[in-house]
Amino acid sequence: MDSPRLPTVGDTTRPPVSNTDRRQRIVDEIKRRIVVGELRPGERIIEAELTSSLGVSRPTAREALNQMARDGFLIQEAYRGLRVSDIEADSMLEIARVRVALDTEAISEILSDTTGRPMAALEQCWSEFEAASAEADPLLMHEAHIRFHRGIWDAADNYLLRRIWPVVEAQMTIILAYDQFTRRDPQRAHAIHAALMNAIRSGDRARVATALDVHTVDSAQELALLLAGAEDSR
Repeated sequence: MDSPRLPTVGDTTRPPVSNTDRRQRIVDEIKRRIVVGELRPGERIIEAELTSSLGVSRPTAREALNQMARDGFLIQEAYRGLRVSDIEADSMLEIARVRVALDTEAISEILSDTTGRPMAALEQCWSEFEAASAEADPLLMHEAHIRFHRGIWDAADNYLLRRIWPVVEAQMTIILAYDQFTRRDPQRAHAIHAALMNAIRSGDRARVATALDVHTVDSAQELALLLAGAEDSR
């Protein structure tokens, strides 16, 4: 019997890259540019530059950009195209309060589960966050941050939380982009996440509530003040 034929470099029998993969590559690249500050909140997306730099067709790029607009990463403006979402200070605080409510529900479901599986899954996410905290790469840190917070919702195994995650991720990404070019304080970020994780481990819901307020609401208030100061100094 002939042995299976292995693909070689340049092998045309390999399956072609799907449009889905191409769209995801565009989404990932725009997220990367936002996180590292190459695209700032409010900045226009130049579709022609995107298609040229990534080697994709305009229809594929447009599909990816429209998806990002639906999820909240981008804003579509009539006759002006797409730009990166920006978030005003008041909106940051509104988002923070809603996130606390949603995170509280997720953590409550984790703590109510007697199997220990949700907590074990969250511990794995935390280990990845800890490993990334030792890195200087802001993109790796951002991805670990997002995975940790998604891990809380995934561990809760709540249908609605899973459905609305893309919108929440978009808002978090924009806020973290603001945070990146104002605070640049990974030690602080690690400390408030460690306090939250330790509160969850304790099972003390009052302690969890305090940690969530510090992590989310207090952080949003501090960031809003920093942004206001930066705007006044211009």
